[in-house]
Amino acid sequence: MKEFNLRNYLYNNPLLEEEKEEVKAKKKVKEAKKEDKKEDKKPKKAKKSKEEDLKENKLRGYIRERITSILQEAEDEDVDVDEEEDVDVDVEKDVNIDVEDEIDIDDESVESDIEVKSEIPGEDSDTAALLGLLTKAQEEAEGMGDEKLLDQIGNTITYFTRAHVVKSDQTRGAADIN
Repeated sequence: MKEFNLRNYLYNNPLLEEEKEEVKAKKKVKEAKKEDKKEDKKPKKAKKSKEEDLKENKLRGYIRERITSILQEAEDEDVDVDEEEDVDVDVEKDVNIDVEDEIDIDDESVESDIEVKSEIPGEDSDTAALLGLLTKAQEEAEGMGDEKLLDQIGNTITYFTRAHVVKSDQTRGAADIN
């Protein structure tokens, strides 16, 4: 009988070759799955055919040509002025003006004395007078029927009250505590 050579058997074993092919096939499947996962993670771009690319490029070129021609026409229209043209100007020319023609202009100013009696306990007279004037202005705006002016004066009163009246009350309160 012939002697059994294990080494040759292992190298040339047809059963092991089938297993090697299965392992290679499994590796290819795993690699394909990895590539699919990588492609899924990448943002998908719409694949365009060459015809669509050509159409798009032609359209872009056409649009570019139209825009440049429109701009060129606009520049041509603006450039019609000759800058080197000499112009004669008479500096000593007299102009007659009729001073006797009078135009009625209301240039007289009228003073108005508005007296407002207002009293705010704990405030100085300037603050009380200013709030009184703002209140009077609000009443006049209401009489004129001007809603926008009424809103603006109301906002001014609110601002002045928060910034100056309440502020002075708080500083007095802090002084009383100390």
